[in-house]
Amino acid sequence: MKNKLHKTRNKILSLISAIIPLLLLSGCTQQSNNPGVNTVSIKNLAFNPNALTVSNETTVTWINDDSVSHTVLSATGLFSSGTLTKGQSFSHTFTAPGTYNYTCGIHPSMRGTIIVQ
Repeated sequence: MKNKLHKTRNKILSLISAIIPLLLLSGCTQQSNNPGVNTVSIKNLAFNPNALTVSNETTVTWINDDSVSHTVLSATGLFSSGTLTKGQSFSHTFTAPGTYNYTCGIHPSMRGTIIVQ
């Protein structure tokens, strides 16, 4: 009985050891495999990630996690969030492939890019 329990425990540990690195690596990507759900955090006067690649028909949500107000303003005028205070969010659905640059209208040095494939 102890031998069978030991083998089962070893199999579980091996499985966990194989899954954890995959989970850690998946958090490092900037490309989404989950169409329709993507988030950009606004914190420390930066968009994070500052470049995000998504599929067509994906909604991207920006969340202001900073202590100061920000905006999300498309370089072409396609979208504008208005002023976002701490905790507020803004979403936009991208309906055509392309590269979409944006800035914070309050802090123009803050820049980001959404790449729609």
